[in-house]
Amino acid sequence: MYRIIVVVLLGALGWAACDQVAPVRFVPEYVVESYQIAGEPLQPVWLTRTLPLEARYVPDSVRVRGAQVRIALLDAQGMLERWYPYEEHPEAPGYYVPVPLVREVRVRPLRRYRLEARMPDGTLLTAETTVPDTFRVLGVNLDSVRYRSEVRLELFMTRSEYPGRQAVYIITTEALEPTEENLTPLGRALYEDSTFTLDEMRVSGSPILNEAHYVEAADGTLRLQLPWLAVLFYGPNRVTISALDDNLYDLIRTQSVQQGGSTLSPGEIPAVLEHVEGGRGVFGSYARVQYTFVVTR
Repeated sequence: MYRIIVVVLLGALGWAACDQVAPVRFVPEYVVESYQIAGEPLQPVWLTRTLPLEARYVPDSVRVRGAQVRIALLDAQGMLERWYPYEEHPEAPGYYVPVPLVREVRVRPLRRYRLEARMPDGTLLTAETTVPDTFRVLGVNLDSVRYRSEVRLELFMTRSEYPGRQAVYIITTEALEPTEENLTPLGRALYEDSTFTLDEMRVSGSPILNEAHYVEAADGTLRLQLPWLAVLFYGPNRVTISALDDNLYDLIRTQSVQQGGSTLSPGEIPAVLEHVEGGRGVFGSYARVQYTFVVTR
């Protein structure tokens, strides 16, 4: 998830630059990035600043030091139930982690959390997320599958729940042995025709999945087929299926429009939805299941 916000912000800034009829004075903004995972310990928070388009990116120059960060668990009425304080990691400026006392606290599914980050200049950045429900893999049809065979990997899983709408998913595939020798034909074509490194290609992701990508059984369980486009390397691969909260759902679907995944004309392209007050970025959550399989030649 970490690279999503970088791409989104670059796209958003590029679109803003094209949309202006006259130069405007650059005003730095604070950027948050944090992804909470249902059933897993509280996750870190990254805080940075935006840069002018012409500025050279130097990590130390954009990291926000000395902020006061905390996350609240809210009750059903949106009132405070408990605070979880964070501290800046001593070896990583701008990287905030839960204090030791709450480091093993698990994120509760179907609960709402609120982030508050007070910047050194007094600016308050806030955001909220409702965590999707957990789900699980019930079984798979194969542990090993031949690349591009007619029989694809199928996962049988329970359904995640989300308040007010159907659950939406994305698939990511992580190659566990991402070597040049293990590139699939699609992976090799991407590698040779682009500037991507093997490490950058190690993890590939799908668009948001709709009902056309899975089959629902009578008992409500789902059967999902792994698309071959998600497989760039032979050998062991870890597939992750993530159910998204509203913040990540809005970010990813509007990001795809900004990057050309739409037939809308330029004047109709909507802005990227970020759901952050006092800054930019994403404070989102998701539930996930994972399974490791082998792709053979």
